Amino acid sequence: MNKSDFLDELRLEIGLAYDYAKNRDDFVVRVLKTIHAISKKKVTLTIHTYKENQLSLIYALGIKGLTEKQKQFGIGFLFGSQLHAVSYIHKDRAHVLFLPIYEQEELVYVITIRLIDSDYKFTKQDMIFANELVHFIESKRSLF
Repeated sequence: MNKSDFLDELRLEIGLAYDYAKNRDDFVVRVLKTIHAISKKKVTLTIHTYKENQLSLIYALGIKGLTEKQKQFGIGFLFGSQLHAVSYIHKDRAHVLFLPIYEQEELVYVITIRLIDSDYKFTKQDMIFANELVHFIESKRSLF
């Protein structure tokens, strides 16, 4: 499957996550579960809340077996409430995307999508998808 088809499949399945969600938080978890399933569990996904200038892990998929260094990869580059756009960090074969989720102009979540020890090639298509995902989550969360 080429990248375009893969991202289109993700878009379709993530749209269904909203249809089946019970509430705002369940919706975000379903989005992560969908990404994890479609990517054949090759990614690590986390949700952190942001309160009082601190990130707190509240949900994780695929994190088992990672070293603490792998779990924390890229976190030191975040500046909390200053994170207003999708951020991508790459070193060697490790990649991480940080997706800030805002509600009423306040950062409420940071979703991370990690690929550890991967040859995956991030492109502009991935960044467009990540930005679409942020906007989709923010807009649909407001409807609950």
